[in-house]
Amino acid sequence: MIASELKEAGIYDANDMASIRAVVEAVCGELGIARDDRIARERIATHIMRSWEAGQRTPLDLVRAGLDSYV
Repeated sequence: MIASELKEAGIYDANDMASIRAVVEAVCGELGIARDDRIARERIATHIMRSWEAGQRTPLDLVRAGLDSYV
């Protein structure tokens, strides 16, 4: 997933990554996206990370960003 690649680049710390991953999993679960659907998961993760980078880090903001990426 793109999130793990960014972590390796040192952009996010472990707590940030845990928060982002939890939201990605929640959004994917809500939308019924399979674990092996890498393209959809990367798209959702990217939108969530953009929200995070913009300072919109509440759980609601992050979930909304993930859901908006799929609509």
